[in-house]
Amino acid sequence: MIVKADNPQPRYRQLAEQLIAEIRASKLQVGQTLPGEHELVARFGVSRHTVREALRLVTELGLIERRQGVGTVVRSKQSSAAYVQTIRSPSELLQYPADSRLKVISSGLVTTDRKLAQLLHCATGTAWFRFGALRQFKATQAPICWTDVYLVPEYRAIVKMIGKQKRVYELIEARFGERVEQVAVDLRAGLVPAEYAAMLQCEPGAPALKIVRRYVGANSRIFEVSVSWHPAERYTYSLELKRGWQSGS
Repeated sequence: MIVKADNPQPRYRQLAEQLIAEIRASKLQVGQTLPGEHELVARFGVSRHTVREALRLVTELGLIERRQGVGTVVRSKQSSAAYVQTIRSPSELLQYPADSRLKVISSGLVTTDRKLAQLLHCATGTAWFRFGALRQFKATQAPICWTDVYLVPEYRAIVKMIGKQKRVYELIEARFGERVEQVAVDLRAGLVPAEYAAMLQCEPGAPALKIVRRYVGANSRIFEVSVSWHPAERYTYSLELKRGWQSGS
């Protein structure tokens, strides 16, 4: 199978389905080590990000697992039960109050060093357009969080439209025809960086929730990454999970 750009399914999903089919057909035996990421990239003609997302899906089904010093190993031919959260659009993912707005404080082009490249899942030396913004309640101006948003440079014109009703990715979709195929979200405990403390009206190093969102579009390209810092007492997230369909069923 060749992962096709014109297939309506995202490339990482196509690759995941191919790996699942090979496991269920015993082309990849239980206990066998999968080819490495670089080999899968070459075999299927996809990006390393696509390979990683495909492996993540197959891992979530309980078919493979990563073993220290060994690699990714086939664990089972049958998937385990999965639970899902139904989200109809990215706007339903980690919502902010309707009466809040982003206020852009700074903006400009940046070039990734090694640390930033790891965060943005790109090569060192890649150019991005970054803007820093404070999310506030519209009526009281009370701060909710600080957000650094990184965009591929060709989309930087939308910074002039920030603060209106639409979200950043919606502005990009409307103006440039980009389409969000996937949103990856990382949530971590952290400490408020000193440079944001005054604007967030809290002490430097105060407990915080750090949320990183990566928006993936056509050809598995990440076109937007946001990094948000929420003082611990200002963010609550609740979700409901339901038993989901299994791949191939």
